[in-house]
Amino acid sequence: MDLVQSISESELSFIAGLDYGKDQDRHQTALRLVIDQQGGKFNEGQYWFPYEVVELGAHDLQTGHEREFAICTILVIRSVAAGFDKATDLAEKRAAMESQYRLLPVALQVAVDAEYAAAGES
Repeated sequence: MDLVQSISESELSFIAGLDYGKDQDRHQTALRLVIDQQGGKFNEGQYWFPYEVVELGAHDLQTGHEREFAICTILVIRSVAAGFDKATDLAEKRAAMESQYRLLPVALQVAVDAEYAAAGES
């Protein structure tokens, strides 16, 4: 099963609350829509809700929330590859975040590495 599709409700809630809990319910509803109905792909109207918290989640690995970090990272990589996120440079992101990726459990490292490879950043 795809890591993104395996997200739990508590992981979803954690990600939705990453903007200091601001608009958490709105982020959570929008994120659930992206994952369940849109196959993890964002539409133009979803840049702030929920992409904002997804980007926040991909910028900082928090102890005990490694899966959330990996899920957010994968969603950002997919968004860049699909052309939704035109601001993020994947090579720069990977270089900047590599030390945090190496702190992930091996299975999550493999999932993140595979996503970069699928996006042409091996």
